[in-house]
Amino acid sequence: MTFTPPTPEAELAALRSLAADLGTATSEAALVERALELLGTLLPGRALCVRVLDIRTREPANGYVRGAPMREGALAEGITITEEALRGAALKSAVAASARLIVRDRWDSPFTGIATGFAIPLAAGGELHGVLDIGYAPSADARPADEPGVRAFAAHLAIALRTLRLADDALGLRDYQARLLENANALIVGIDRRWRITACNRALLELVGSSRETVLGRDLRDFITPDQRQHLTSAFSAALSGQHHTAVSAALPTRKHGTVRTVWSIAPVGRVGAIGGPIEAVVAIGQDMSQIEALQEQVVRAERLATLGELAAGVVHELNNPLTSITVYAEYLVRKLESQGAEPPDLEKLRRIGASAQRILRFSRDLVQYARPSGRDLGPIDLAAVVRQSVSICEHLIERGGVTLAVEVDPELPVVRAISGQLEQVLINLITNAVHAVENGGRVMVRAQAERPSTVWFEVADSGPGISEDDHEKIFEPFFTTKPDGKGTGLGLPIVRNIVEQHRGEIRVGRSDLGGAAFRVILPIT
Repeated sequence: MTFTPPTPEAELAALRSLAADLGTATSEAALVERALELLGTLLPGRALCVRVLDIRTREPANGYVRGAPMREGALAEGITITEEALRGAALKSAVAASARLIVRDRWDSPFTGIATGFAIPLAAGGELHGVLDIGYAPSADARPADEPGVRAFAAHLAIALRTLRLADDALGLRDYQARLLENANALIVGIDRRWRITACNRALLELVGSSRETVLGRDLRDFITPDQRQHLTSAFSAALSGQHHTAVSAALPTRKHGTVRTVWSIAPVGRVGAIGGPIEAVVAIGQDMSQIEALQEQVVRAERLATLGELAAGVVHELNNPLTSITVYAEYLVRKLESQGAEPPDLEKLRRIGASAQRILRFSRDLVQYARPSGRDLGPIDLAAVVRQSVSICEHLIERGGVTLAVEVDPELPVVRAISGQLEQVLINLITNAVHAVENGGRVMVRAQAERPSTVWFEVADSGPGISEDDHEKIFEPFFTTKPDGKGTGLGLPIVRNIVEQHRGEIRVGRSDLGGAAFRVILPIT
């Protein structure tokens, strides 16, 4: 079999078609298949194969054939080229020295049943993008006539593969950078030279409560409030002239949280044309200072706790001995008066003296535990019994305040791991606050219920005036109180929250169905 070599006009037409198709190729497969189609028309009867390399590992990733089947295992093998082809490829030294590139005179056929042919590396920009193999049937070797034209075709195919790969890399990098900006834990906005917003990330949109469609393309100055327009416009104008600005403060209006304080760094990005040309764009990166201020408040709270712990330790030390004496003497007098047949009301008063002294001891010790967590281990407790005991302790307070108390406890409350005395303290504190809020005819409801399989909760609700939303967090700060002078110390609810958090629980405050406040404590079932 003999082959007629392609004419120069046919080769030129194939190269033009390949160049024209480069702009419309959307994938590697489409490009290579089109190249094989053109080459098959130019060189009919030949076996054609393109093995495209992964440029990072330099190993064959995909194979495309025409005119003969590909040999099994061909893609797993290295690429074999001649010394002359290696010199002509002008590869980078690291690429040429790759263990996957084998240099020798013998051609390794990627086809089944074809042993004669040649390979041309698809090299561009110093990188090896693949190899083009031409195979011939026995006694049909046309290498001398085919090779010059195939080399030119291979050079164009290599450039096309490189261009396609660069475009893919550019798109990938653009998408990667877009994801970085979109998910950054900062407020980001970019404008062009005409003040139009060209970029903004999710954190900024969520904070201001706007959609991307309503922001992009708008003039940035439309979003600046009149009271801040002068200094913010000056900062961005300076950036458009090439100046950097840091620590630019701005009050940013939001939909959910009113106005929040933000701090921005404003910088120019690139120049149009040569050095010294106008600034192309400006990017501003900001930080929501409300988050930082919340962290600062936590630090202040922690410092207060440390100071409170030292104070409480001294108070407990001073109170412990006299309270212990009161408890011991009260028990002694109860026993003595019982033996002498004293009146039951008098005995009950003495018992209450002892119980009150014990309660003061517990409260003072838990005050220390508020800032210095207890080392006691959690143990299984009957939460229903804790609720009943706490309500019983508060009975005299409820009677004196003329309050109607209702108790609803799930009879199948699960056993939880907790410190019984501390949960009693939580309930007593919440019930006491509720009674103080609804004295003289108000109502208080104590509920406890399981939310299987993971949590159980108890709640104290009242019919009082409730708590304003602005005070929902403040009431848990040490020394903050809404009660009149002499009625509260501002330590009850902070102690309650600290105990709940040490039990890995959560306390919530809201509006009760009785019309007042409702405090719900949620504990995990372990």
